[in-house]
Amino acid sequence: MDEAKREIVDRFHQGESALNAALAGIDPSAALVRPAPGRWSVLEIVEHLAASEAALLDRLRQAAPSSVTHADPAREARLESLALNRERRIDAPDPVRPTGACSTLAEALDSFRAIRAQTIQFVADFPSDLRSSLVQHPLIPRPLNCYEMLLLMALHPIRHAAQITELRQL
Repeated sequence: MDEAKREIVDRFHQGESALNAALAGIDPSAALVRPAPGRWSVLEIVEHLAASEAALLDRLRQAAPSSVTHADPAREARLESLALNRERRIDAPDPVRPTGACSTLAEALDSFRAIRAQTIQFVADFPSDLRSSLVQHPLIPRPLNCYEMLLLMALHPIRHAAQITELRQL
């Protein structure tokens, strides 16, 4: 596995660890409670993480290969900053909003872990440079390279782990 793949897999593990830490010791019934009208419960947040990961992985599987690299370290840094900025609200597109498909936090977390394992396998099996193939993110007008998409996917649970921590402090 090349350096970029190892780096992104490490980021995926960091994201999952942050999520696990935020969920540690949560009462299953507390995970069902919405903190306010229009706000998601912890269960809904985890269901959203699983749905988002599945949708973005589907897009990655359709990435368009290119003969040149599209590496842009400054753009990667900007994407990371934006992804982790909880002061900036990001509305989830309808296809990745929670639907109640999971009835328990454990079920939602199992769903997330299963799709996360598929994403990590996708990275391991990717046949070329992650920065040489392009993919479209549903919220970003300009195409991303696969590394950038994977970076956003890796950071997504960290962003929502912070949200879960905030909810638990209410």
